[in-house]
Amino acid sequence: MGQAPAIAITVGAVTLANEALFAPLAQHPGRAVQPGQVNVNWRIIPATALFALGLGALERLSEPFAAGLGYIALFTVLFTRTGNALSPVENLSKVLGYGGKA
Repeated sequence: MGQAPAIAITVGAVTLANEALFAPLAQHPGRAVQPGQVNVNWRIIPATALFALGLGALERLSEPFAAGLGYIALFTVLFTRTGNALSPVENLSKVLGYGGKA
């Protein structure tokens, strides 16, 4: 596996962690996340797999372009709000106690 598919899997992991851990913890600070509370969008997993396969195929044509596209996706996922959740950076800052009102 090259660098680009690994970046794509990281993008999916950050998105999944944001929905499963960071968003519930940011909404209810100081309480542990219970298994029944988490409502994760299951479509993240196949979308991540397709994205990794696509970047893997693109990497055969142009390695720097595929890696650059993966990094653009990673930075976008880190700082952009998706769905009903805040961005991972905002949720993590709230969980750590640094975030004010967002």
